[in-house]
Amino acid sequence: MLKTYLTNYNPSRTLIYYNQFIRFIKVGRSLHIITLLGIGLFFLGLHKFELIPISSFKLSNYFWLYIIFHGFTLPIFAELDAYGRYQDYKLLKDIIYKNGFDNRLIKIFMYSKCQRDSVLVAADDLEYRKKAEDYFYKNGYRWYHLLPDRFVKNPLVLFRKEFWYRILFTKKYQLKNFHW
Repeated sequence: MLKTYLTNYNPSRTLIYYNQFIRFIKVGRSLHIITLLGIGLFFLGLHKFELIPISSFKLSNYFWLYIIFHGFTLPIFAELDAYGRYQDYKLLKDIIYKNGFDNRLIKIFMYSKCQRDSVLVAADDLEYRKKAEDYFYKNGYRWYHLLPDRFVKNPLVLFRKEFWYRILFTKKYQLKNFHW
């Protein structure tokens, strides 16, 4: 029934873009909050930073310059990560639709809060959210587990190219069975 409905359903472009946007917001909810905090830091730093000659720079100016830099770069990294998790969501949605809900498929995507969010949104779209939540709960993940497991086990992973490449340069995935 669902497959027949999907093949015969032709929504408008506006509806497709709207639903894609909503899914993007849902998948990257925590990352979008980080983006807003970064923008807030940027403007706070700009407000507090004093424009004076560099020869008479105070220590506080270096601090606010540091805050401005982080406020500028944090949203870029967060939104690139959100885009990557949205690609994971689309891949998961197609896989779950084709093969049904399987814990072995979900296990690959459970090691960070952002990936778990993408699993939950895909599972919610296909009415498997309760199964996904139960699986994460059974494996010890709670709402407060925000940092990726690899970072918690080894904070020096931030200096590895593979870690950043996986987060920031996720390939675009085209949905095969859905419009959004």
